[in-house]
Amino acid sequence: MTQSTIDTQSNSKLLKGILIGGLVGGALTLLDSTTRNKVKRSAILIKNNSKNMIEQVKENPGEMKEQVVSGVKGATETIKEAIHDVETLYETVNEDVVGKFSEVKDISTDALGTAKEATSDLKDISSKVVVAGKQLKETPPQSTKSNKKTEKESDEIVTKSELSNQKSISSNF
Repeated sequence: MTQSTIDTQSNSKLLKGILIGGLVGGALTLLDSTTRNKVKRSAILIKNNSKNMIEQVKENPGEMKEQVVSGVKGATETIKEAIHDVETLYETVNEDVVGKFSEVKDISTDALGTAKEATSDLKDISSKVVVAGKQLKETPPQSTKSNKKTEKESDEIVTKSELSNQKSISSNF
C-alpha cells in the first residue's frame, strides 16, 4: 500500500475512535438526571432562539442584515479602540518604566562611584590616623603633674561652656 492510503486509513480509524468516544462519554453523562435536564433546557433554548432568528430573517432580511453589519462594525470599533489603548499603554510603559530603569541605572552607577571614592578617602584617612598613632607612641609621656593640670583646665573650660549655654538658652525664652 502507498503512504497516502495508510494515512487515510489511520485518520479514518482515529475519527471513528473520537466519534465513538464522544458518544459513549455523552451517554454516560446523560445518566445523571440534573445533566439530562440541563441538556434538555439548553436544547429547547437553542431551538427557540434559532426559530425566532429564522422567522426574523424571513420577515425582514434587510433589517437582520443591518443588525449583523452594525454589530460587526461595533465590534470592529471596540477592537480598534482596544488596540489603540494597548499601543498607548505600551508607549507609556516603554517611556516611563524603561526610562526610569535607565535613570536608576545611572544613579546606581554614580552611587557606586561615590562609594568607591569614599572608600579611597577612608583609606587615606586611616593611614594618616595610623601615622599619628605611631607618632604619639614615639613621643615621651609627660609628667603626671602636667597631665593633672591640663585635665583640671579642660574641666573648667567645659563647666564655663555649659554655663554660657544655659544662659543663652534661658535668654531665648
